[in-house]
Order: sequence, then C-alpha cells, then structure tokens
Amino acid sequence: MAAFIYLDNSNLWIEGKRLGAVFRGTSPDILGAIETKDFDNTFRLDFGKVLEIANNKPIKVAKFYGSRPPESDSVWNMAEKVGFEPVIVDRNYSNKEKRVDTQVVVDMLADSMEADPKHDIFILIAGDADYVPVIRKIKEQNFRVQVLFWNHASVELKKETKFISLDGYFNEIRVK
Repeated sequence: MAAFIYLDNSNLWIEGKRLGAVFRGTSPDILGAIETKDFDNTFRLDFGKVLEIANNKPIKVAKFYGSRPPESDSVWNMAEKVGFEPVIVDRNYSNKEKRVDTQVVVDMLADSMEADPKHDIFILIAGDADYVPVIRKIKEQNFRVQVLFWNHASVELKKETKFISLDGYFNEIRVK
C-alpha cells in the first residue's frame, strides 16, 4: 500500500494564518477572520509534521505546489527536506498565483493511471471545492481518497472524502 500526497501550499498557509487569528484572539471565529481579512502573519508550517499527520504508509508521491517564491524564501527547501517534491508555478502578469489547482488535478489524474486502487490511497491537503471533480473521478476508479485541511474547508469537499480536520493539530504543525 502506498500514498500519493498533494499539498497546496498557499491554500494551507493562507487559511492557517486566518485560523491563527482566531487562536490568537483577534477574530471571534473563522468567518470573522475571513470577513475582516485578519491574519496571523507569524504563522509558519512544519511540513514534516503535516506529512506525519497525513500518512502512515510508504509514500509513493508527495508533491508540494505553489507559485515561485522569492530567492530568499526557505519554505521550499524545508518542504523538500522532509520528503516533498516541489512543483513551482510562475505567477501571472498581475503577480497572482494561477494554475496551481489545475496542476494538482493533472498530477492526481496522471498518477491514478499508474496507481493500484486495491492498495493505494490519494491524500489531498487543500480545502477548495475546485478539487471535487478530480476526487469524484478518482473515487470512480475505486481509490480511497482522504482530505486534510482546516475545518473551514469546502463543505462539498468534506462530503466527498474521508476528511481530517487539522484544527486540532494547529499547535503541533505550527513552527514555533
């Protein structure tokens, strides 16, 4: 049995910063943090801990997606050190992150062609409803699919999979 793991870095990090504002007490709840754009800008992730929580099986694929970071950014090196393969996408002309979700979907579908539905599991670490169609397609192939994300993930995404909330692991996966 092997795990195929896909982590949308920006999605996990930005929403973690919002949840951090709730834990810090500057927002009453996650909806308040979203409405007021309240973030805990000190929030950093321990990717090794995220990988441990995500999986207890041999890892066949562990990909870490996001847009091209500044030269001085160490996040990608940290993710690579704990076993993630970086998949870097350039930002568009307006400096917006584009094509990350699409690349995750393409990779999941391509990997499903090589994987064994009897033995392998797909693990997504993201919370967007954009991933629902690919999850449905992979489930049609009889794969088990699991999603890990903050509890405020898309309701539709949570209904489609075995969902594990990372909220209870917040202090464990936060770099101190």
